[in-house]
Amino acid sequence: MMRQFFLFVFSICLLVACNSSSTNKSAQYTQQERVYEVKKISEQQFQDFVFNYSASPESRGYKGDKPCIVDCYASWCRPCKMIAPYFDSLAKLYGDKVNFYKIDVDEARNLSEFFQIKSIPLVMFCDEEKIQFSSGAYPFYYYKNMIDSILVK
Repeated sequence: MMRQFFLFVFSICLLVACNSSSTNKSAQYTQQERVYEVKKISEQQFQDFVFNYSASPESRGYKGDKPCIVDCYASWCRPCKMIAPYFDSLAKLYGDKVNFYKIDVDEARNLSEFFQIKSIPLVMFCDEEKIQFSSGAYPFYYYKNMIDSILVK
C-alpha cells in the first residue's frame, strides 16, 4: 500500500515537472524567434530606422544603433523570392548583432527613385560609416561573407 502511494506521488511530481519545463522552453523559443527575424518595413520606417533621405539627402547618416541589412525586393521578383530565406537564416545566425529589414520597392517609390534602384534584388549593408550596395542574387555564403567583412568587426 505504501509502495503504491509512493509511486502515485512520484508520477504526479514527474508530470508537473515535465509540463512546466516544456512550456517555459517553448515560450522562450517563440520570444527568440520574434527578436531575430527579418522585419518588413515601410518607406517611413526606413527613414526612421535607417536613413532619412527626405530630410538630409546629402548626408547619409545611419540612424541605427547596430549594423543593418536592407533587402530591397518586389513581390513579383523570382530572384528576390529565392534569396529571401537566406536573410531569414542570417537573421537567426547573427541574432542581436545585426538588424535585418526588407522593403518592397513597388510600395516605396520615393526610396527607389532616391537610390536609383534599377535592378532587384538590391541589398544594402549599412553601418555608422557607410552604406554599401549589392545588386543581384547570390549564394548564401556571399551574403554571410559580406556581413562578416563589412558589418561585424
